Amino acid sequence: HFSAQTQTHKMNLRFSILGTTALCGIAITTTSAQGPSDYAVEEPTSLGLHGSGTTSLSQCFGYIMSKFEEQIKLPSRFSYRAIGSGTGIREHLGRIVSYDENNGDYGVVVDLELPYTDFGAGDIPISAEDRNAYLEEFSFIQLPFVLSAVSFYYNIPGLPTKKGYDLNLTSCLLARIFDGDITNWSHPDIEEINPTLISLHNDNGASTTSTFPIFVSRSRSGSRSTNAITNYLYSTCPRADGNPKGWPMEKVGARIDWHPSTSPCDGSSGMAMCVSENEGAIGYMDAYDGNKEGLSEIKLMNADGNFLTSREAGVAGVQASAIDLSNVPDSADGDFSEVSFYNQVRVESYRALYYLM
Repeated sequence: HFSAQTQTHKMNLRFSILGTTALCGIAITTTSAQGPSDYAVEEPTSLGLHGSGTTSLSQCFGYIMSKFEEQIKLPSRFSYRAIGSGTGIREHLGRIVSYDENNGDYGVVVDLELPYTDFGAGDIPISAEDRNAYLEEFSFIQLPFVLSAVSFYYNIPGLPTKKGYDLNLTSCLLARIFDGDITNWSHPDIEEINPTLISLHNDNGASTTSTFPIFVSRSRSGSRSTNAITNYLYSTCPRADGNPKGWPMEKVGARIDWHPSTSPCDGSSGMAMCVSENEGAIGYMDAYDGNKEGLSEIKLMNADGNFLTSREAGVAGVQASAIDLSNVPDSADGDFSEVSFYNQVRVESYRALYYLM
């Protein structure tokens, strides 16, 4: 453990970073009282701060850390591994996940005695159970700091990308697509709210692009984006007696049992490839990544009944999603497990991008 003086230096450094990230408008990191970087020395000779988590803002983390390394008086080393929100959280909680070669996915979770990192970054809030268990050994805070969009993208060859030829979908149609009920873009329930698809069908007959089967892309392993879209689908179109084709509650979370007709993709770059390289594809990812790749974004119907893309919602839409803070704890050491900002008025499927621990 650090001596009192060294620990003070380290905590001052950490909270200086918090202030800088606030100015950059990115996620705020939090720290544990103990961790892998703590070691016994009498005087601080060097400082280290190491984290892992979401890929979304890794470049901004890198920029901030490089500036601290340039300007701090003590020799220092900062690092951030962009390995995904779920993995970043698990590492900070002191867990590793083994790879299951039989099904090509990650399987058994092994608990360790100490967290791997000084902070974790992700947009999946820590569960109440994990939070309570963690607080028995360590202290930490969670500070949601950035709102970001997760959007759905498509690839229908021949469908014009110009204004007026957008693809509109509701959450209930998305639920049926991702759960294997709707398998073709010419489905009448899709065409009902997409007259452009009907006109293409009438112009081109049986060879129309709208008759493409739907290639459903989804994340291979647990991901923040899967957590976001499954929460969105269930909160806006839950399965019930009066809605048997809605999204089921048991398929909500970062890791779910997907319909066997779906196709697994690795990470944001893999998802972008799945959508761009497969005709008739649909997938989901951070809006920043999807728009950067030049993919066609689906317009989603929000709580006001308007169809919007993330770009059309814009900054005002993102801000509007967080107007109601009634479910946000008053203290940074509170329980954030139930916090969400899905399907707010004038906003599409936005998620709170949490930077945890």
